[in-house]
Amino acid sequence: MFKVGDHVVYPYHGAGIIQEIEEKDVLGETHSYYILHFPLVDITLMLPENRIDQSGLRQVIPSSEINTVAKALQSGPDTPPSTSQFSRETENLLKSGSIIDAAYLVSSLHKKQGERSNGLHIQDRHHLQKARQMLASELAIVQNFSEEQAYEFIDTNLLEAN
Repeated sequence: MFKVGDHVVYPYHGAGIIQEIEEKDVLGETHSYYILHFPLVDITLMLPENRIDQSGLRQVIPSSEINTVAKALQSGPDTPPSTSQFSRETENLLKSGSIIDAAYLVSSLHKKQGERSNGLHIQDRHHLQKARQMLASELAIVQNFSEEQAYEFIDTNLLEAN
């Protein structure tokens, strides 16, 4: 399945690395835990091995998929969704862990931000920031970018959409 040193994506947290696999005694039973570290947000997480399948943990995309991410940033939905039903859908997109979903979300919210004279609602701003962070974390690993270069890649591709 996964091994120490693998670069992975965990939904809503972004890309990180499996630092180690530990055996822990919990209530008299021994369980294996993956220790994941997410460098962009500096979070370490323990994920039980028996919950890997339901967790949505996946390998980072291959570098050959970067053009697909760029196209998703450039060609998000023409009409940004309304805030009323968008929040639940947005949460689901973020929880999917898909880099393409995150790119479409960033594109959509970026367009919505440009159309509103007073900016995005606070929840939309939070979702935009979270989606950008998830994108940047995976781009940084896949392309060996610094954090700044990853955000520059996102912004450049958003500008090419206009």
